[in-house]
Amino acid sequence: MEKHHFEQARLWLVGAQHLFQYTTEGSDKYAVAVAMAVHAILKANDALTYKFMNMTARRHDEARRLFEDLIKSNLVPAGYASYKQLVQDAITNKAKAEYRGAYFSKNDAEDMIKKADKFVVMAGEVVGSWS
Repeated sequence: MEKHHFEQARLWLVGAQHLFQYTTEGSDKYAVAVAMAVHAILKANDALTYKFMNMTARRHDEARRLFEDLIKSNLVPAGYASYKQLVQDAITNKAKAEYRGAYFSKNDAEDMIKKADKFVVMAGEVVGSWS
């Protein structure tokens, strides 16, 4: 099941990258790319928590705590402890991008996509799904 979550994370990331790079839509594309990158991070986190805890966050705001639990339990290497901030950034931007209609610049989208790429690669290495 963790591979299912991971594959969705990878596809969310691919979609965000494609939208950012190849579409000529207006500035709203940046908010959508941010939302897609957020989903990539959250689904990658689901892959981790499902693999090691046989559960996923019931609410998005639980995702950071679950990731921290993985680190504390040495299920995810301690070298990735700083990635908890990537999860927090995703949670913070989720509501802004999806519900509040906040403005996201090209730089904002590029930054969130880079964070998502970093998190998805890490999750893939830990889960064993990155190809």
